[in-house]
Amino acid sequence: MSLIHINGADLFVEEFGTGDPVIFTHALFFSGRMYERQIERIAARYRCITVDWRGMGRSSKPLGGYDVDNLCHDVIGVADRLGLDRFHWVGMSVGGVTGIRIAAQMPQRIRSLAIGGASAEAEPIEKVVKYEKLLLDGFARDPASVVDGLLPILYGEPFRADPLRADLLARERELILSNDGPAVARASAPILRRVDIRHMLPHVRSPTYVFCGALDGANPPEKSRTIAAGISGSLLEVFDGVGHQPNVEAPGLLADRLLEHFDRASRATP
Repeated sequence: MSLIHINGADLFVEEFGTGDPVIFTHALFFSGRMYERQIERIAARYRCITVDWRGMGRSSKPLGGYDVDNLCHDVIGVADRLGLDRFHWVGMSVGGVTGIRIAAQMPQRIRSLAIGGASAEAEPIEKVVKYEKLLLDGFARDPASVVDGLLPILYGEPFRADPLRADLLARERELILSNDGPAVARASAPILRRVDIRHMLPHVRSPTYVFCGALDGANPPEKSRTIAAGISGSLLEVFDGVGHQPNVEAPGLLADRLLEHFDRASRATP
């Protein structure tokens, strides 16, 4: 693990395993740790690299540079520093949005693309207003005051109501609260106000697996269906009874699907 200075920020990068490289990019409120359960399995066969976005997790919290284009530059800078010319990409939510951009604009870098719970569309203004109020008026000042309102957006009801997974939900809650409130609010603003990138979808040529939870409260399944319809040859899977975090709500299933996807892509693009 290390901090790598890229593009005016110190980005926290961890590596696990050996083999063909896979870069994992996370969702808002989290860090590379969100993929722990998948990496436990995948690192036996692939070199897994997680990058914490600037302003989140264990990376530094600069005052600017949070627009989605710049996030793309951040991760490409990490890949260049690590000597990775070509790699598999896994991205949840904003991680999926950045993956689409890079695959469309730098196709030579992306061996395969896995996009989870993302949207290629601009957020409707009413959603932007709602989320900005939640983040700027609430999370930035006192994350604990709004975290319980975030949980139904991020996790499906079956997961939240399962007494056997109460400890896991409590851990997720603490991971959200471990964030720096003002930094996450600052990072979220340009992500929420990102532009529509549906025009980029036909330019993605990498083998692509699109997945989401049927109960996703942040980006409902129709958002993933739009992405899959726009990328020729992509595969779409909707996980029943799962919300915005398949990595936690269906960890083993997601690990299996990602391994199948990497193996299939490796056979198709040696």
